Amino acid sequence: MRIHEQGAWKKWFAGAAALSWAGFGLLWAQVIVLPSPLLPPRSFAELLGEVPATTSPERFIVMILKETSLVLCAFALLGLLLALLAYRAGTRGGSVVAALLCATTIAVSLAPMVQAQRVAAAEEVRLSLPGYFAGPASAAERPTETATYARPGGEDLELDVWRPHGDASGGPAAEKGRPAVVVVHGGGWRSGTRGEFPEWNAWLADEGHVVFDIDYRLSASNWHEAPADVACAVGWVKENAQRYGVDPGRVALMGRSAGGHLALLAAYTGAPTVPTPGCEAPNDRDTGVAAVVAFYPPTDLARLSRQGYLSGMDRFLGGTPGTAPGRYRLLSPVSRVDPADPPTFLVHGVDDEIVPSGESELLAGKLREAGVPYHLVELPWANHTFDFSWGGWGSQITRSSLEEFLESRLGTPQEARTGPSVR
Repeated sequence: MRIHEQGAWKKWFAGAAALSWAGFGLLWAQVIVLPSPLLPPRSFAELLGEVPATTSPERFIVMILKETSLVLCAFALLGLLLALLAYRAGTRGGSVVAALLCATTIAVSLAPMVQAQRVAAAEEVRLSLPGYFAGPASAAERPTETATYARPGGEDLELDVWRPHGDASGGPAAEKGRPAVVVVHGGGWRSGTRGEFPEWNAWLADEGHVVFDIDYRLSASNWHEAPADVACAVGWVKENAQRYGVDPGRVALMGRSAGGHLALLAAYTGAPTVPTPGCEAPNDRDTGVAAVVAFYPPTDLARLSRQGYLSGMDRFLGGTPGTAPGRYRLLSPVSRVDPADPPTFLVHGVDDEIVPSGESELLAGKLREAGVPYHLVELPWANHTFDFSWGGWGSQITRSSLEEFLESRLGTPQEARTGPSVR
């Protein structure tokens, strides 16, 4: 009797373990495929890392779980092994159900990789499986310099400078005349800080660029302030080009989300109508750039407002499309496109629920009509802040395509690179 009870207990335990394992995997899988999935508590986001200001905890969880779908695949494969053990223990029905759930989970977990392979083939990028599981290069090892580029109303607007290895003194770099990238953080125009994606800054520096990651004014209605601050920062970089070994003719702007919007606006608009008070660049009108890069940017603000996206946008613009239509048009990059605009790199996740991918598609259409060189990378599985996942397929594809774009538009010399390159 006791042996029979022990056998029944083992049978029950094996079946319960297999079904529980399969059920947890299915909960993970539904986050990948459902538009409104069941999510773990918001506190779970804190376990995954510091949530960038460019997204929300819920969207951050979705992004991480999608970008780590191969971990789910490994989890489901172990579930198949548990189902087999349960079957051998005598749990027929439960083990079969668990096996079917795990097989479904495996199929779902592989979908982002299949989509990524198609995009990578189109972009002529080779995806790296070791790179998928490898962590980013440590940005903490890269010393940065902080400088003030403007003092509007007594407020210091600062920027962090990331130099390529060997450029700490500035002397030899001055002779090389390196290209520069001015980075604009996101956060819905009202939050966020410079330096939120340090691994990308370090990578850009390793590729031979001098990187300037900037602050700008965050206020209740800063529609006329933030774009002027970005333009001032570009002017400051050009005025201090010799100090940092930068070629002033090879400066690019790069931003994420709201920062991408500001980067596009500054690149397409040129000099601000209301310059930043206290701008440290004597010639703050020299704000043209050689290229602009925008990750998941808002481009048509009135359209976004009508669709119910970006609730803080009306506050940023100090009105609604009904009360301030001209302001919405003026501050929309799609309305600023001109044949003389700089080459543009756009990347957007098709599953982005904060800024829909149609925003980049719309801008790409305007650029095409105007004859402005552009490159649009669309990632079917990805959503907002996909680039936070350093090894994810989206980041791998973006880094490779962005590297080629910057080389072609800024003329990054191969010999200018120093230190390891992490792609």
